[in-house]
Amino acid sequence: MKKLLFTFIVLSVTSTFSFGQNTLVSSGQIFEGEPYLVLSPQNSQHLVAAWMGFQFNQKIVIKSAVSEDGGLTWSTPIWQAHQQSGNSSADVSMAYDTQGNLYMAYIDYDNLNFSNGAVICRKSTNGGISWGPAVVARDISSCPNQLCIDRPWIAVDPLTGSIVITSMNAKQPTLVQAPFHPYIATSTDQGATFTLQFLDEAPFLAGSAIPQPMPSSAIANNGYFMAIYPSYEPSQSILPRLVEVSKANGALFYDYNIAFQGLGFGTSNDSIKSGPHLSINPTNSNEAAYTFMTEVFGDPDIALIEKINGQWSAPMRVNNDAQANGVLQDLAWSAYDTDGELAVCWRDRRNGTPNTYSSPTEIACRIRSQGAWSDEIFISPLIAHDSILLENGNDFLNVQFHQNKLYTIWGDVRSGSLKIYLNVYDQNDSTNSVSLIADEGQVFPNPSSSHITLNKAFIGRAYTLIDQQGRLILSGYISEDRNITLEKLAKGTYVLKIGTLSETILKN
Repeated sequence: MKKLLFTFIVLSVTSTFSFGQNTLVSSGQIFEGEPYLVLSPQNSQHLVAAWMGFQFNQKIVIKSAVSEDGGLTWSTPIWQAHQQSGNSSADVSMAYDTQGNLYMAYIDYDNLNFSNGAVICRKSTNGGISWGPAVVARDISSCPNQLCIDRPWIAVDPLTGSIVITSMNAKQPTLVQAPFHPYIATSTDQGATFTLQFLDEAPFLAGSAIPQPMPSSAIANNGYFMAIYPSYEPSQSILPRLVEVSKANGALFYDYNIAFQGLGFGTSNDSIKSGPHLSINPTNSNEAAYTFMTEVFGDPDIALIEKINGQWSAPMRVNNDAQANGVLQDLAWSAYDTDGELAVCWRDRRNGTPNTYSSPTEIACRIRSQGAWSDEIFISPLIAHDSILLENGNDFLNVQFHQNKLYTIWGDVRSGSLKIYLNVYDQNDSTNSVSLIADEGQVFPNPSSSHITLNKAFIGRAYTLIDQQGRLILSGYISEDRNITLEKLAKGTYVLKIGTLSETILKN
């Protein structure tokens, strides 16, 4: 919950790897942060990105865009309306079911007084081109004095299509009372309705000492559900624990296991973006990885525990710079490829200023293949620090790994404001580049009731306009005046295609 007013072995890869060109996904001028990326299970060239973005007179909204060519070009972003005037939105995540339906979860709430708020779920039947109505998956009224709607993670069972959305208490100490809990909302009817419950239970309660016991969840291809949440309750254990909660497909009750017990989880530096993340091997539910922050190796590092054949490992250090060198790492995310290779990416400061969060940063990744880790792969330039990165709303990046391509999406301030960038790293040819994405200035105005005007670079190019059912509505060539007339079209959503450019057009 953000209190913002707008507010893979690779041969020959070394730690001096030259980063490739990063694609600009969003081009807002104020604030664009905390992105999430999904690939269609039916077409890996179809990508959908969503993020938190400033919208004039709307505070922060959830924006999204679609790519039909593997991330080379992107549609004009669309945004979701608030449930109530004056609300703000945050914490978006997405997941597909096997039928091609795409689901989005986020919070929409009064970020000043917390008079209202809910976890919202929306469904898209056309791959994120448009979104259906908002369904309340969990409202704050379901948990008095708990504000149980923060950081909703969504996952979908590939076998049954059941949707799970986990959440936690908000960081509002004057409003939230202990004990604290991880929460889960479940839908078996494609997001139309949800059942609610605590994810913890005795003797695996989260307790009263960790105000935000965030559960991170994942579902394997066989329908096996897993989540991990932190716990500290002295009556259960004198040491803090990471609790694994799981359920096989068709099981009626959750199983509980201790993934880690001891000191060293988290960081004392309040600036560090320390959100943990669980990933599960999609083809092997006995294999999972949990990334988190730790200072046990001498300074804030990216740590990993891994479950292999039912047993969790001891924490291992992922970033490969000199140990205890004063460098602060954060913003970690992991993902398994379809062949079981594991990637971890994070925000790295080894080429910046030691012993400070306010340091130039790069985005770095490591990939483990056949049991061996690659050196760091740097996929962004060195970017100067900006104070906006200290604010909430910059707590996560996102990684997807599919058929030897590593997709990393994040927000950085290289342009003077926080924007969303995408990098695609291909293991097969060791490339690390993508073309520059056209931004939202290519087609305007959008929405429009009469006509749209295109960038002059498109003069003479052929175009097609397609409706949501895939029917050809208009076609032709872009004239010197660069206009396409929409007056005779019914109100709705259309897709304009010009070569590899795909733009979503709203006719009002």
